[in-house]
Amino acid sequence: MFSFFRFVSLFAVLALCLPTVSYSQGAQNIGTGIGLKPATVEVNLSPGESKQFSVVISNVSQDDQLYYLYKRDIVGVKAGGVPVFADNNIEKTNFELSRWITLETETIAIPKGEERLMSYIVSVPDNAPPCDHFGGVFVSAEPPELRESGAAVGYEVGNIISVRVAGECTVEASIRQFSTDNYIYGKSDVTFSAKIQNEGNTLVRPTGPLEINNMFGKQVAKLSFNNEQAGVYPGSTREFTMSWIGDGPGFGRYEAMLSPVYGVDSVNKTMSSTATFWVLPMNIILPALGVLAFILLVTYISIRLYIRNKLADYGTVGSTRRLVRRRKDSSSSVLLLIFTVMASVTAVFMIILVFLFA
Repeated sequence: MFSFFRFVSLFAVLALCLPTVSYSQGAQNIGTGIGLKPATVEVNLSPGESKQFSVVISNVSQDDQLYYLYKRDIVGVKAGGVPVFADNNIEKTNFELSRWITLETETIAIPKGEERLMSYIVSVPDNAPPCDHFGGVFVSAEPPELRESGAAVGYEVGNIISVRVAGECTVEASIRQFSTDNYIYGKSDVTFSAKIQNEGNTLVRPTGPLEINNMFGKQVAKLSFNNEQAGVYPGSTREFTMSWIGDGPGFGRYEAMLSPVYGVDSVNKTMSSTATFWVLPMNIILPALGVLAFILLVTYISIRLYIRNKLADYGTVGSTRRLVRRRKDSSSSVLLLIFTVMASVTAVFMIILVFLFA
């Protein structure tokens, strides 16, 4: 459908939605003086398997600090890919991970300017649901109970954990909507919006081409969709946007086709959708229409004068009745001739515009 007018945690949000990063990458919150690395962990485990992980917590504040560690589940995402962190009393979704995490400690004291290593273990139950589970280990300068009460004023940093449990996964996604922000543009500067819905039970990262063809079917642009490989959480919908700026002004009707590929391991699937829009460069069309109107006016006047002169010549011979009859016949011929000439000039003008700017 087209329209003519149309909160780590903070760092953790980005870490979840961006592709896998190396273990040397870290998260840091200058406001609370907390550093944490790595920022993300992605691992494949089997039911009944356990694995130990470590994070380095840095005190980058100006004072000695006691930090609090806690774990949280991620149960979904809001519009724009912002994760929804689970409350303790919500209904389970089978994507939780926090109950599988055992922390080495829940508090850690770090002198200013120093760092400490903290370990945790992820133990997958024997009956764990297959595919992706999401959660994280978070560090804050405030106790978790204070944060849950809403009295906390600081922030947190998180080590986001994604565990893929061996088993049969449902890999299914679709394009709920693919459109442009407008239907008619004055130049080749178009913003596309695509809403991808994950209908399976594993994280998908759709990537692929966005092809743009003009009214003659000629490809004028080929863009790469979701180069960052941002993910769509199971059971959620995420909106992606991207822009196209053409080499010239453009003219006429265009069709854009989005064909992203997604999958897990050896399972790869493709989805596609199309959107149409018009490019009408009024800064070119309006002056050109002025010239066309001038040409048509000159043509009209010239033909009228020519016919009038001929009629005057006919008027010097024959009777008044014959002159009236000839004037009526000539008037019909004049109108037909004027219409034919104007239609021909207009057609030639539009053809020239199409070949110059399409």
